[in-house]
Amino acid sequence: MTTITQVITALPTAPDPATMSPSLFASTAAASVLAQKAMTPELNLMAGQMNTVAGEINAAIAPVAGQVAAVAASEANTAALANFKGNWSALTGALAKPASVFHNGAFWALLNNLADVTASTPGVSADWQVCGGAWPIVPISTNTTAVPWRTYMFTAACTLTAPAISGNGKQLGIVVLPGVSGAIFAPAGADKTRGASGSQPIDAPFTATLTDSGATFGWM
Repeated sequence: MTTITQVITALPTAPDPATMSPSLFASTAAASVLAQKAMTPELNLMAGQMNTVAGEINAAIAPVAGQVAAVAASEANTAALANFKGNWSALTGALAKPASVFHNGAFWALLNNLADVTASTPGVSADWQVCGGAWPIVPISTNTTAVPWRTYMFTAACTLTAPAISGNGKQLGIVVLPGVSGAIFAPAGADKTRGASGSQPIDAPFTATLTDSGATFGWM
C-alpha cells in the first residue's frame, strides 16, 4: 500500500501587531505569507497521496464486503432449510420466513413474509431464491421473457429477453443445443451483458450461467 511521505512544513511565528514593532511586524508578516505560499504545493501533494491511499483501502475492502454478503446469504439459507415446509404446491395460507419449500426440482428459500403462499410461485415471484437442487429447464423456440432461477434451452431460433438488472445476484442458465442458429440473448432496456450493450447472438453449442452483477457490467 502507498505510504504518505509528504511532510507539511511548520509555519514561522505569526505576526502580532499588539506586541511587535512596525518593522518586526512587517518582516514577520512577509515571512508568514511566503511560508503559506510555499505550503500550497505541499498540501496538494499530500492530498494526492491521501486520495491514493483511500482508493487502495476501498479496493481492499470491496472483496470483504462481498464475502460478508455471501456469509449473510448462507446463514439465511441455512435458517430457511432448517424450516423446510415440504412441497410448495401442498401449502396454503400465510407463510413467514425463515422457511423453505421444494418446487419444480429445486429447493427455494423464502425472502419475504407471505399473506397467501399460493399467490407467490417459486421461480416466478421475487419472494423466493433458489438454495439447492436443479433449476427448472425451460425449452424455448419462440421469443421468451426470462425469470431468474431457470435454465432456458434454445431448441430453435428465438430471442430470450433477460429480467431487468438490479445488482441482487440473481441468476439464470442458458443452453443452446447443437445445430440451433439464430439464438439471441437480449438484456432488458439499456442493461448490459458482460459489459456490452444490446442484444447478443449466441453460437451453438453453448452453455452458461449468467449472474446479475449490477449496472456496470450487467449479466456476467
